[in-house]
Amino acid sequence: MRPARRPSGLPPIALAVLLLVAASSARAQSTSASITGAVRTRDGLPAPGAVVVARSVATGIERAVPCGPDGRYRIELLAPGDWTVVAHLGDALASEPRNIALHLQQVLTLDFEVGSSLTESVTVRADTPLVDPARTDEELRLQSKQIDDLPLNGRSFTDLALIDPAVLPSPPGGFFGERSAVMVLNGQSARANSFLVDGFDNNDLTSGTSLNAFFSQQVIKEAVVLKHQFMPEFGRASGGIINIITQQGTNDPQGTAFVQGVSRHVNAAGEFVSSLPGAGAIDDTPSRLQTGFSLGGPLRRDKAFYFVAYEHLGEDTIVPFTGVDRTGVAGGFVTAPNRDDNFFLRTDFNLPGAQTLMVRLSGDKRSTSDMNVEGTSTPETGFHLDERDVQLAASLNTVLTSVLLNEARLIVGTSGFDQFANSSRPGVDRPSGSFGGNNLNRQLRDEDRVQLVDDVTWTRGPHSLKFGVDVIRSRTRIRTRFNPNGNFLYETDAPFEPGDCGDLNANDVATYGDNPIPCDGNPGVDDDGDGVIDEPGLIRTYPEFFQLIEGEPSAVLNDTRYGLFAQDSWRAGNHLVLDYGLRYDLSTFRLPADASVPSIFENGGAHRDTDNIAPRLGFAITPKTDGPMVIRGGAGIFYDKLVLGFPSVAAITSGTQIGLLFPQGTALEITENLVEQVGIDAIKAGLVFPPQLILRFSTGTRLDTPYTAQYNLGAEWRAGERGAVEVDATRVLGYHLALLRDLNPPIPPAPGTPKSVPVHPDGTVGSIAAIVTEGRSWYSGLSLSYQHRGESVWYSAGYTLSRAEDLGPDPLKGGISLPPDSSNITAERGLSDSDRRHRFVFVGEAPLPWLGLRASGTIQIASPTPFNVTTGQDENQDGVTSDRPPGVRRNTGRSTPLDPINTVRQKANILRQEVGLAPLPLLTSIPDAPWLAQVDLRLTRPFAWGDRNAAGALYIQVFNLLGRFNGGPIEGRVISPDFGRPIGQSGPPRTIEAGLKVGF
Repeated sequence: MRPARRPSGLPPIALAVLLLVAASSARAQSTSASITGAVRTRDGLPAPGAVVVARSVATGIERAVPCGPDGRYRIELLAPGDWTVVAHLGDALASEPRNIALHLQQVLTLDFEVGSSLTESVTVRADTPLVDPARTDEELRLQSKQIDDLPLNGRSFTDLALIDPAVLPSPPGGFFGERSAVMVLNGQSARANSFLVDGFDNNDLTSGTSLNAFFSQQVIKEAVVLKHQFMPEFGRASGGIINIITQQGTNDPQGTAFVQGVSRHVNAAGEFVSSLPGAGAIDDTPSRLQTGFSLGGPLRRDKAFYFVAYEHLGEDTIVPFTGVDRTGVAGGFVTAPNRDDNFFLRTDFNLPGAQTLMVRLSGDKRSTSDMNVEGTSTPETGFHLDERDVQLAASLNTVLTSVLLNEARLIVGTSGFDQFANSSRPGVDRPSGSFGGNNLNRQLRDEDRVQLVDDVTWTRGPHSLKFGVDVIRSRTRIRTRFNPNGNFLYETDAPFEPGDCGDLNANDVATYGDNPIPCDGNPGVDDDGDGVIDEPGLIRTYPEFFQLIEGEPSAVLNDTRYGLFAQDSWRAGNHLVLDYGLRYDLSTFRLPADASVPSIFENGGAHRDTDNIAPRLGFAITPKTDGPMVIRGGAGIFYDKLVLGFPSVAAITSGTQIGLLFPQGTALEITENLVEQVGIDAIKAGLVFPPQLILRFSTGTRLDTPYTAQYNLGAEWRAGERGAVEVDATRVLGYHLALLRDLNPPIPPAPGTPKSVPVHPDGTVGSIAAIVTEGRSWYSGLSLSYQHRGESVWYSAGYTLSRAEDLGPDPLKGGISLPPDSSNITAERGLSDSDRRHRFVFVGEAPLPWLGLRASGTIQIASPTPFNVTTGQDENQDGVTSDRPPGVRRNTGRSTPLDPINTVRQKANILRQEVGLAPLPLLTSIPDAPWLAQVDLRLTRPFAWGDRNAAGALYIQVFNLLGRFNGGPIEGRVISPDFGRPIGQSGPPRTIEAGLKVGF
């Protein structure tokens, strides 16, 4: 457990001194690799004073280090790639040269014997060992060849992280005004991951769900997915980390060009789309064209190099939905055009004194249509997104002495995120579908950032120590507008029926409750012209609530994030490696004082969280020297970032009037049709929102930084010459996770009492939806995998059994999410939205015996995610429809007791019978949610062209080879006719893509 917080944090300077004095630092290297080993004479004795020299085959730079008294050496900060390494003892004796290939974050052990009679070059394959005795972390390694050769839908390289069974896809569901995340790890939020590119933070600081800047697959040299790591160099993530390095030019000119696409003439829209109304008229299926090129080479041999790349995407995606639109049609599809252009330029320079300088410029411009359209959300509720980003980055590696090195990095970036709703018409949410405008009508977001990173590495005998500081300064400007015509929520699909008299009032509601209210109007006359004479008023056809948000609020978010770390990688003999150290993180962001809500319940005014000290320890034990088994594990504290999107909700809406009216309780005859007939200005002229009907946003009085305590233990051992088996157990406990909680919730009415104007404990204000860091999470996972690495065949198979629980969903998922009972957060403990109990993945590549073809592919099988059973109504009158039937816990899905569900359905059927709608059947069971199963295949035919250095490949990729419908999300609203059934698809239909790539 984390110790109790102190009244004030440790001063940053004192903390920095403490870290530098108390800890020694690193095997972890965010952008480089290392070699280590011993130099001995032909007699087997240590060779103190010997010098080991490494020369880059690609760029010609050389690094030299002397051996210590015990003959051991270590060379840090080597760029991943091919190197030639040789040991010298004086002027006469030398070892045989070794040609090696280093990979990102690899520590390669390489021993030498000086004075040998060997003179020829000996090739040493230095691929990551199947069983690496120097590695304490659990990782997934992706090299550029794998990224190029595996089937990859849309060339989104981050999707390759999912070939590890412990990495789960982000659960279905939309984030309003944000991009959805790619993955979840260790049972944490999809915002809890971190993306690093060339050692720089590349996270969207506002949302945390995606990359800040997009990079083409062409420019990715290597990537490592860190599932469990214990080096403090890596921070600001309690889930997982994707660490990426980009391509660089070399002494050899090189170039590639590619084109690939999905043709509408050879693909179908799929089973799900074909089942929707209007599918017979489809003359378009998904289509996509991607093309690009890259060039690299020397500006001056052994001195300066360049690499440039460009990629374009044009795509028309079929987006299905099942919701009933304003015309009454249930389901359909829309063709959504998406465009993306990406540019990348990198230059590298070898400077005197073995210094290296990297400077890169990148830019991306994307346009995405019809986001948030899925399930019951029809195209009117979607939005269009325009994104742009530009980054200028530089890094300087300096060899101060043979054992002291410095890495300095600087990046300046700007990005834009502009979201526009598809419609500004009054929004309508009914059990069978949503149409009209999205509540968030417009969001214009600009972010400027500067990041400075400086690390010092000091090798001292068996220790590799590393100390560093990381500072990110950001300024984010957000301007928003909400739906100017408001939004309505109905509990029924039945049309609005005020009766023939059309003048019901609150006294009628108090007298008759939910029953039909006599409202004859002129006796014997069809007053409202709907063909029914002297019909009663049906109060349950009135909107449950009408929400109108006034103003176009904006905010400027200034933040500086500091990170300090000290760490040591200690090779304690031949059997033990220890990675340990400390990390400290601090965010300086504070909300303005006026972001709080005046109330008897304290809110807002949170101070900075200053005591975020994270110790970590990882180990790797090799019971026998050069033996077949390694036991590895560790424990540590991992602080996340509290993304700016959470407190910014309070900043943006400060001073904004979020009015709520409850027409069912007051018999107020206001509907979307009336708004469109007379105009919203006329409606507003007659409306008064008393204080208790105004929803406000705020935060708790303290906002603590989310963190996890992680524990990991595993073993890996060789199985034959080319195979390895690994088993891994993980326990992760999350603390201070962000939730949304009503600090002034409505007082529940007495059972059987009709809905009326809500009453709050503090009658001077309405609900106070506050971001609080009171959440918890619990995750347990057990993974088993086997991998085989042959000369021309490689494959791996893995299975993960896991369970993830938490106290609530992401606060901003699907708009906003408040618990049904904000006074009892602990009762919300349930399965996480991302929980998948079982997941199996097979991935591999092999030659085929025909036509020189090679085949690669993936097989993924996963149990379904849970779904939350709700009434689909605003039972507690807080303006949010996340309320559940009595006695039903969160995310119980198929195991939900049937009686509470059927009770809600019986009540709904009374109204459905009155208005002539078919009754909802009472349930005897809840359908099983579908498992996810998908097979992707790629066939490649390599060929040579031109001179011997030129090569190319023709390839065909088939995604969802078996054409299986993978359904999701599941409709969880009890009053929906589709309850318990998939209302969307969580994977593509069978899609065939062809491509051509050439290079020299």
